Order: sequence, then C-alpha cells, then structure tokens
Amino acid sequence: MGGARGRVAVVDHGHRPEEAAVLDMIRERSGSEPAGVVKTLLYRPELFGDPFSETLDLAMRGESEWTSGERELFAGFTSLLNQCLF
Repeated sequence: MGGARGRVAVVDHGHRPEEAAVLDMIRERSGSEPAGVVKTLLYRPELFGDPFSETLDLAMRGESEWTSGERELFAGFTSLLNQCLF
C-alpha cells in the first residue's frame, strides 16, 4: 500500500470505533457520505484533527486586525482558487 490511494482508503475505512460512530451518525442524519475533510479530521484526531482544528480556530478567531468575516472571505477565496469544495 502506498501513494494517495493507500491514504484515501485508510481515511475512508480505518477509523476507530468512536470516530466511526460519529461518521455513521453523520451519514444517517445527512443521508450522504461525510466530506473527505471530516473523515481526515476524525482519523487519528490526536495526531492531526485536534492540533489542526486548534490551529485553524486560532487563525480564524484569534486576535487579528482582520475580522472573522474577512478571514472567512479570504479562506473561501483561497479555496476557490485551489478548486477546493469549501
């Protein structure tokens, strides 16, 4: 296993029971598959999801000369330029 395909398969199906239950709840309530970013954040959250979420919260909501709305606009525009769905 290796390359992008190996990583995607693990993020799609390799969650521990607690995180898998959260993904199942999302599927049940939304009627659709959770977004890849959600699966990634929930895959071994102590290594990536939690630190990433804390850093993102600091960048988007921490002290800044820019408002939270301006930062959301910048993030949305950057995502558009990168052809990201969010």
